[in-house]
Amino acid sequence: MGLKEKDQKKKENLINYWEPKRDNRLKYALQQSLYFAIPFSAIFQFLESVEGFLTLNFAFKFLSIFCIYFLLTYYVTYTIYEKKYQKFKNL
Repeated sequence: MGLKEKDQKKKENLINYWEPKRDNRLKYALQQSLYFAIPFSAIFQFLESVEGFLTLNFAFKFLSIFCIYFLLTYYVTYTIYEKKYQKFKNL
């Protein structure tokens, strides 16, 4: 497989990945934030104390991580993927 074939395959994979997700920006950002926030808030809580999973401290960690990652995904990641998609689609 040559370099041009790998590059073409990479572009096709990005288009196939992004096309269904680009229709609903809010849903994409919420999903990505949940996928990130649930495991990381659990890991951070586990490192602090095992007994604290049903406390407000855990809820605050989850909400903080979720909000920060949501904003990052909604404004930065979505824009990056959309620009790449438009660039590859117009070629």
